[in-house]
Amino acid sequence: MKLCIFEDNEYYKFEPLVFNRPVFDLRLGSFSLREIIAKKMNFDTYSLWCRDSLKDTLLYQNTAIKINKFEDDDYLFINARINPYSDLLNNLTSEVERDIIFTNNEVILGAYLTRNFVKKNFQKPASFNKELFQSLPSKNLEIDYFTYLWDLIYKNDLAISQDYEIFFNQTSTNQEIRENKSLYFLDRDSTLIAKSAKLGLNVVLDSSNGPVIIDDNANVMHNVVIYGPCYIGKNSLVKSNSTIYGGTTIGNFCKVAGEVSNSIFMDYSNKQHDGFLGHSYLGSWVNLGAGTITSNLKNNYSKIQVELSFGKVQTDLQFLGLLIGDHSKSAIGTRFNTSTVVGFSSNIFGSGFTEKFIPSFAWGSIDSKDVYQLDKAVNVAKIVYARRNTEFSEKDYKLFLNVFNETVSIREKYGYK
Repeated sequence: MKLCIFEDNEYYKFEPLVFNRPVFDLRLGSFSLREIIAKKMNFDTYSLWCRDSLKDTLLYQNTAIKINKFEDDDYLFINARINPYSDLLNNLTSEVERDIIFTNNEVILGAYLTRNFVKKNFQKPASFNKELFQSLPSKNLEIDYFTYLWDLIYKNDLAISQDYEIFFNQTSTNQEIRENKSLYFLDRDSTLIAKSAKLGLNVVLDSSNGPVIIDDNANVMHNVVIYGPCYIGKNSLVKSNSTIYGGTTIGNFCKVAGEVSNSIFMDYSNKQHDGFLGHSYLGSWVNLGAGTITSNLKNNYSKIQVELSFGKVQTDLQFLGLLIGDHSKSAIGTRFNTSTVVGFSSNIFGSGFTEKFIPSFAWGSIDSKDVYQLDKAVNVAKIVYARRNTEFSEKDYKLFLNVFNETVSIREKYGYK
């Protein structure tokens, strides 16, 4: 039996991070969703199933993984929206002799499908919906799953806490750093520091409420305070005098400063200056200019409503900050209101608070509503990639072009012309 991790038809609810990536490539805790699903299910290898529009990009990024293609074998399919830390996850392997789907509240959590069913139904693009499986028996499982991007923010602290066991078994802790007299530990035993990590003077690591995990080649500069649960990714930098609160994941190759709480950074994103960021989710290649501040709480303490491209969603949340897509940037002094959503490759500037919904390829948004032209956005991306010794490929250009074309109607809806 082989494993396939898929995204279903509800992927769009995770905007603005899914214009250019499938749901299973979103980060939760210390890993992407697909990485932690495979670890929890004890599979060393797996295949992926996604929207056909993203297939070429995934093939380019994952040359060793089968994308929308299967071998002649039985398959266990797992929905990328499933909570991989659920205690009931192993129940998905309880039926291994017949075709069957696993559901919860009409959501297809997964399926066990024999090779004959796979061969018959997945030779061409298909969607994981009930019509495809209407002839199959189903089993209801009370397994938690994610519906919106902010669900990941609110599960992040527990995810990091459980990731500690994985790192404890795989990572050699830097004993020299842990014995450094200039470091201050609260619950030293729940702190993991990779051998190649660097920590400056007067760094405080407080793991009393959850582990602090500092991965390979991360650099934590002088006078930094980090509260767990927190994960600092490979080759990332936390600058001096920063305070990183619990529930925060900083991905690989990020640069972070100021005050950060309950937030998730995808790889290669920067917040290099002072300013508060709380209960937020940042895509890759995001840059928040100096003095950018994010509100995560309404002045009247009421429940938060989020505006997405397909409509407004009333949540039961009191705290939610910025949801910002890949390649988007803010100018110095930008002020983001509570639960602001920014699309892919937007350039935000102007005085006062931004709009609460900013579409992809927006230019301005406060004093003007112009379109960030594709050629200019691509030129900036090429420069940014080169600064990180990364090549901007033809596949990257096609991805920009696809997102630009797919979001035209959204820009027009919000008056960007």
